[in-house]
Amino acid sequence: MQQTDIRILATELVQLLGPKDWAIGGSFLLQCYGIEPQARDLDLVCTLERFEQFKTLLSQYAHAVPVSLHPIYRSKGFARFSKNGLVIELMAGIQVLKDDGLQQFLFQPEKTSWQQGLPLMQLADWLELYQLFERPKRVKQLQQYLDDTTHTITTNR
Repeated sequence: MQQTDIRILATELVQLLGPKDWAIGGSFLLQCYGIEPQARDLDLVCTLERFEQFKTLLSQYAHAVPVSLHPIYRSKGFARFSKNGLVIELMAGIQVLKDDGLQQFLFQPEKTSWQQGLPLMQLADWLELYQLFERPKRVKQLQQYLDDTTHTITTNR
């Protein structure tokens, strides 16, 4: 899938879902910041209250893909869709089963950053999610970017 295709799809989702209670994360978020050259899918995080509504809208827009139970992911809302070969995942009430019980991530829609007409999650939130999802390569990649950005900002003062 071409980079423009995923951006077009993301823009169409803003029209479909409206401007509130959801945001884009995952590899497309990283691509928007130039951290990742090519997004593999589109990860959407939304409020639990709007999950069923968004799921219904997405099922009219894209093909619903069956999801099997994951050994550690226990989100209260999770759905997968496919559109033109691109996977779209919708998540709400994100929880991961750890040795010491369920760890939760609280999505705060007010922290959404609008860039180029797209609602993007905070990179720091995805750092937290990648840590929760036990994705060490992504954690390192994002941590390095955030450290470099922080360093650059403080050096230029």
